[in-house]
Amino acid sequence: MSKPVLRPELKQGLRRLVIKIGSAALANPETGVDQVRIAQIVADCQQLLAAGIEVCLVSSGAIQIGRKYLKKPEVESMDYLQACSAIGQPLLKSCYAEAFRSHGRTSAQVLLTHEDIGNRRRSLNLKNMMKRLMNAGVTPILNENDSVSFAEITVGDNDQLAARVTEMIEADCLVILSTPDGLYPSDPGDGPAQAISHISYKDSFDNFSLVGKSAAGRGGMKTKLEAVRKLTALGIPVIIGTFKKEHPVLAALAGGGTYFEESPQPEKSGRTRWLLANARLGALVKVDRGAADALLRNSSLLPSGIIGVEGSFGRGDCIKIICGRETIGTGLAEYAAAEMRKISGCQSDEIAMILGYCSSKVAVHRDNLVLKERAKHGHKNTG
Repeated sequence: MSKPVLRPELKQGLRRLVIKIGSAALANPETGVDQVRIAQIVADCQQLLAAGIEVCLVSSGAIQIGRKYLKKPEVESMDYLQACSAIGQPLLKSCYAEAFRSHGRTSAQVLLTHEDIGNRRRSLNLKNMMKRLMNAGVTPILNENDSVSFAEITVGDNDQLAARVTEMIEADCLVILSTPDGLYPSDPGDGPAQAISHISYKDSFDNFSLVGKSAAGRGGMKTKLEAVRKLTALGIPVIIGTFKKEHPVLAALAGGGTYFEESPQPEKSGRTRWLLANARLGALVKVDRGAADALLRNSSLLPSGIIGVEGSFGRGDCIKIICGRETIGTGLAEYAAAEMRKISGCQSDEIAMILGYCSSKVAVHRDNLVLKERAKHGHKNTG
């Protein structure tokens, strides 16, 4: 079996790879599971494994596969989606297992919630288990545990899960297989358009087309770029390519799709890397300029500086801190979203009166805060 061809950007080679596969690649309205597509992806994995590259899959598709077996209600409630996932998950895993078995390989199923990877101790146990599997030549296949997830414990989507897992297991690259073959300068649906092959770490995404959301999945190009930003800041490149090629993974690694360049000066601290990778999608607090300036002077975030709270998160979750349109940093919330909304704009000595208790005088403590490099530099430049 020939050795996989790697694009020039992967100059350090590959030791460990995470592959994220979207729902549109795997769900077939007629058969439930697209076994041909799974066979193609697993054949690529086999070639990588034979070359000594460890592989971890993050696979969507369970909900879409399960829809074939349940009558669709007028309103798609949470219990309906969870039921679809409960049906689809074993069907999907069975197809993966058979495909790997045809190459003499064993695979393992790992179902996760936000709580599993949002807690540092539990994520360490998970990391050790995953490495044990891969060291033994077993390919882990991960998915969010949709059959039990709800707002408080959901990861958000599998693009975010893939980014967090990539950081957790110290992989060298993430490949995201989607419908479009990368990022485009304009909507390819409006006429001929060529995907951008390489995007520098310093480049903005503002002028690119974010088309590409599949009707089958929860995520779109925007959530993929959120995952890209998390990982490239940590020195981990990301490739977004299409699943529609005969050898989708190998094609992406060889030069297809869009390669997102990693930071030349990645964050090294393990705790900082964990904080950046585990920010919950859509979970954030908006702060005023005074609070942002105080944060950039190494202060904690006080409730008085918060002017808005978005998303669902619990105490101890990683959230973004935003001022205007700029992300200032990421930190651990001292209060849950509902509590944060109640104390926003208030003085610290008013917390106990408002909530009936005071577990912390601050909203995010400076010891649990990571400032974005761009924000820090901008603060220095403004004197």
